[in-house]
Amino acid sequence: MEKTEKPTRVFDIVDQMEIPRRRPAFRYRANETSLSDYIRLSNRIGQALLHHGLKRGEAVAILSDNRPEWNFIDMGVMQAGGILLPLCKGLSAEEYVECLQHANIRTLILEDEEILSRFKLILPQIKTIESVFSIDPCKGVPSIADLIAENDGTDCDLLARRRNMITSDDVCTLIYSGGGTYSQLTHKMLLEEIVAMAEQQASNRKFATGNNALCTRYGRAKCYANQMLGRTISYPTPNDDTLYIVPRDTDRQRFTDRLRALLWQRVAF
Repeated sequence: MEKTEKPTRVFDIVDQMEIPRRRPAFRYRANETSLSDYIRLSNRIGQALLHHGLKRGEAVAILSDNRPEWNFIDMGVMQAGGILLPLCKGLSAEEYVECLQHANIRTLILEDEEILSRFKLILPQIKTIESVFSIDPCKGVPSIADLIAENDGTDCDLLARRRNMITSDDVCTLIYSGGGTYSQLTHKMLLEEIVAMAEQQASNRKFATGNNALCTRYGRAKCYANQMLGRTISYPTPNDDTLYIVPRDTDRQRFTDRLRALLWQRVAF
């Protein structure tokens, strides 16, 4: 990714991330993802989607809990000139069908076998869908890892050319608000929210807690605001709905001890 002086598109945030030495960009299920891997995997997904035929301004839908792959896909789609449509759990089958048809979705990304099994009944109703990928390995469906493997990642120029075409006025996400209502956000609009939130949180040295689902406008902006501040994002396991964000000045042992106490007592602090 090329360096820029000031972020004008959401994916520029990753270019400018500065994380304290030896701290990862993400923690999830006892695994850590470095900043370099965050950039590499986001690039590889963007390249793979371009090779798969993603057009500029085309929407890609995702339904998944909070996890690092969500961010890789988000950044990859935006770099490739696509528009991410994040779906939230809990919608009715009719709402899922309406969302996917409204956005003319050709590419759908589902997290795991459980979600895939729920969608098998409604997928035949959505005539535009051409490809379904999973994040976790699922029988009969190619995974995001398979999509990446199809592209050797050597054609960096293809992604660079598409990135250079994208402006701050391009739409980067489509948010479903319920009742057939949608909000289109440009890179500029989403960045304004992210920067404002980062400024509010810059002096906050406490843990950020709460249900900050990435499928929501607020949760996504808050996640990237903390990344602008150089904070490691630690996603909970699926049976816990709290997103823990580790401030710069919190050492690993202190965070581990406090997180263990929180999970044990099931209270917020």
